[in-house]
Amino acid sequence: MTPAELSRVQTWLLHLRHVDDGGLTLMAELIAQLRAQGLPLWRCSFNLMTKHPELVWRTVQWTEEQGVKPIDRQRLTLDDPYFTRSPVALLLQGSSPIRVRLDRDDLPFPICQDLRALGGTDYFAQGLQYSTGDIGYISWATRAPGGFSEESLAALTALSPHLAQRIELASAYHATRALLEVYLGRNAGQRVANGGFRRGSGELIDAAIWFCDLRDFTSLSEQGTPQATVKTLDEYFDHVAGAVMERGGEVLKFIGDAILAIFPVADDAHRACQNALLAAEEALASLQKLNVARRARGDGPLSIGVALHLGQVMYGNIGARGRLDFTVISSSVNEACRLEALCKPLQIPLTLSEAFVQMARPEAAVDLGSHALKGVRAPIRVFTLKDHLPEGGDTSDRMK
Repeated sequence: MTPAELSRVQTWLLHLRHVDDGGLTLMAELIAQLRAQGLPLWRCSFNLMTKHPELVWRTVQWTEEQGVKPIDRQRLTLDDPYFTRSPVALLLQGSSPIRVRLDRDDLPFPICQDLRALGGTDYFAQGLQYSTGDIGYISWATRAPGGFSEESLAALTALSPHLAQRIELASAYHATRALLEVYLGRNAGQRVANGGFRRGSGELIDAAIWFCDLRDFTSLSEQGTPQATVKTLDEYFDHVAGAVMERGGEVLKFIGDAILAIFPVADDAHRACQNALLAAEEALASLQKLNVARRARGDGPLSIGVALHLGQVMYGNIGARGRLDFTVISSSVNEACRLEALCKPLQIPLTLSEAFVQMARPEAAVDLGSHALKGVRAPIRVFTLKDHLPEGGDTSDRMK
């Protein structure tokens, strides 16, 4: 790469328009630029820092065969021998750039052995010093006969400060989005990141509404230490909220031991309700499996009540000037909460509103009659599924 070509790439990096897609566009355009200047690249990867409780960073990887893909690294990565014995581990500790000619017999890193087996000839990795004091990395590999030329290595080295600036910017955006999604949910987090954060702003949407509550939580919390209570709640939320999110639901609130979530209708109310019902069934089944493990270690079982409703909600920001909450409010949300309260007296884990059942059309729905809900003007018809009736439950009113 000539000095003029190097200068063009450096200027391009300084003025490149940011695309907030987790580094994918940045990688694709970077590779296109460098290959256009004659660099014989075969593989490249860099990492984006994150603020996610379960992830240590995102690796953005490009290969000549597969193009660009993201790989979210779990925190357990840091203890994996493949990582601890890698060039990246050394770079993150402040090592100088690492070059490994892959035609050697005594390759020092497992990654280099893997690359040679795939036909690689040379590997070069650089630490990227960020303004925050954090260190990232970028690595390069080639299949070119003889490996990287000295001119290519000099060009990649000269680009390092510009790459650090550009990748640090991408990291900052990625970390912000990850943090918003963890605390607000994916959809709400994206809305806030995209500017939907004014107090009082929001929109009316139709949604299947989920509300569930953990049974006997007060006595459970009094029996153990605060640390044990938090561990139990995390375990419970993993199994129940995890089922909601797996089916496309959006968890909006953890209210003590309760969960408020929605399945937005968009263009298909039947599908939204079906997904909510599948999530409920999967959450209840998952909780039963968890209880097997809890009993084996001497802990008491967990039980919940789940209510599913269908209605219109105001979806947006509410709160004080300096402290907002992104949530849903409406009479339908209140009705869902009151509907869940019927689970205990009816001795069932799942209650469904008539509006929800009419849209979801489950074959095994059982009509439990009309019930008054606290704070709701008119009684509503309540349903459950046949499998959730208490022993000896009457199924004569099963809805067709």
